[in-house]
Amino acid sequence: MGCEFTFIHCADLHLGSRCWGSRHDDPALGKRFYESTFASFRKIVDLGLARADFMVISGDIYDELTETPRTRLFFASEMKRFSKPCFIVTGNHDARHSWSESIPYPPNVYQFGASPSKYRVNIRGTPVEVTGISFDGPHTDENLVAKLRGSPGVFTVGVVHCEVGTAGGYAPCSMEDFLGKDIQYWALGHIHKRMVLREAEPAVIYPGNIQGRDISESGEKGCMLVHVDGGNVSAEFVPTQEILWKEVAADITGKATLGELIASVRAEIPSDSIIGLDIVGRGPLNRPIRRDPAGLAERIEEETGCPTTIRKLTCTDDIDLEKLAQGETLASAVVKAGDSFYNMSEEELLDAICCTAPSKDVRMYLEYFAKHGRLHDLVREAQLSAVSRILEGSE
Repeated sequence: MGCEFTFIHCADLHLGSRCWGSRHDDPALGKRFYESTFASFRKIVDLGLARADFMVISGDIYDELTETPRTRLFFASEMKRFSKPCFIVTGNHDARHSWSESIPYPPNVYQFGASPSKYRVNIRGTPVEVTGISFDGPHTDENLVAKLRGSPGVFTVGVVHCEVGTAGGYAPCSMEDFLGKDIQYWALGHIHKRMVLREAEPAVIYPGNIQGRDISESGEKGCMLVHVDGGNVSAEFVPTQEILWKEVAADITGKATLGELIASVRAEIPSDSIIGLDIVGRGPLNRPIRRDPAGLAERIEEETGCPTTIRKLTCTDDIDLEKLAQGETLASAVVKAGDSFYNMSEEELLDAICCTAPSKDVRMYLEYFAKHGRLHDLVREAQLSAVSRILEGSE
């Protein structure tokens, strides 16, 4: 295993999927959102042409509903442009294909099936092995990792879409399943957060998705550029996102004016990003912000040039909620009621909110918030808003 080579590991491309969470209806921004996954993957192919010997993609190239002729043709064209070997597995979102016969992949693309298989690529006279296994449908509870094994004496990359340490998830497995398999690098997919679960012997890595699609997928996104020298592995993250989602906390504590708050926020905002603003803390700015939170977002957007949306509004007057809950006032009752809802699970909250016939009609929209753990935030925001209005009216 003394050969020196470099490969790209990426996953969860979700080509053509939608972005969520911006209040804007600007057609140009909407087009940029839609094109962002394609732009990110072009950058990955450019990187591979310049620096890599081959590429592995660990599932979810598309969402099932976004594998249109356009998205598949784009991927096939980029693979033809890449021209070097590319090894892919399917995951839970792209296990089924609609256009494989009319838009085939070029011959440099090797797609693993639902049974384990191996390919070898010759790099400057030295064989490198890639082994993998694909989903055979949108969900599997099989341990796919346990089915893979490399070949002794040959550097092997294992490619799989899986969920580590989560019982009952998608292709669940444990860290122990990666050991003793003659596989030196495990190229994982499915989790949209970059995670190095193990650095070496073997390396076990999630690269995350290539482009954040809402504020819950904030931060830099891209691929891993993996360099192997004499069997030693070093993995470098390379950001390729077209749009950077950035969550920024605006703390009103100790600030007397909105100008002070805006100045503190402006210093944390990268240029050319999409901002999700979390308003936190205690102080006199709570009430003016709650009267017009959208106005604050618009002002920050004007000063930074970055589209800005209020994500959370958990600021309060300078009051002690725990102490208030011990009283017998209307505000005390609101605090207690809010806390009782806040202690529910996301699913329990969803059922509690959608318990009437009219509310059942909006359940599908609230499921998005439940899926991203946001219902608790909405309950807290409602609680704090009601308490603020009650206290303001009592003065």
